[in-house]
Amino acid sequence: MKKLVVVMLLVLMFGCGKRETGEVEKGTASEKRVRSEVVSNKEHDFIKNEEGFVVHMKDIKLLLKHLSMSINQENWEDIKEDTKRLKKASPVVFTGNNKDDLPVEFINLDVKFHLSALELIGACQKRDKDKATAAFFKVVNSCDECHAKFNTKETSASWFQ
Repeated sequence: MKKLVVVMLLVLMFGCGKRETGEVEKGTASEKRVRSEVVSNKEHDFIKNEEGFVVHMKDIKLLLKHLSMSINQENWEDIKEDTKRLKKASPVVFTGNNKDDLPVEFINLDVKFHLSALELIGACQKRDKDKATAAFFKVVNSCDECHAKFNTKETSASWFQ
């Protein structure tokens, strides 16, 4: 089990030799909704498409809110679908940039997000509400940590509120 975690950590940190360049969907409803909210920010100059990035971050936020309710209600079928979607979420890919062009701390926080998500998936597969809740808050805390560093215009302590 420890070997698997170490291998996954290495893959997440260094990839498999390929450069990640996530494609951002154009013209989605949520993108149109946030278009007026996005302001160009020099501290985020490593994000190629800030509008698309914001859309994906808002989608993760909605997913986590739904996941929180599902865990609380022990709705394991919804949890299974939500955790599949969470596993595919990648702030690094959503930047539209190569890992080599991103701040190391941003990549490290993305790895922390994914490791927390894997812990959450494992707890949910065991249908252990207490462990799932604890792992869920590790995911949220990893998001909060990244937002505190890279989204300083947020006013609340947790974006999840």
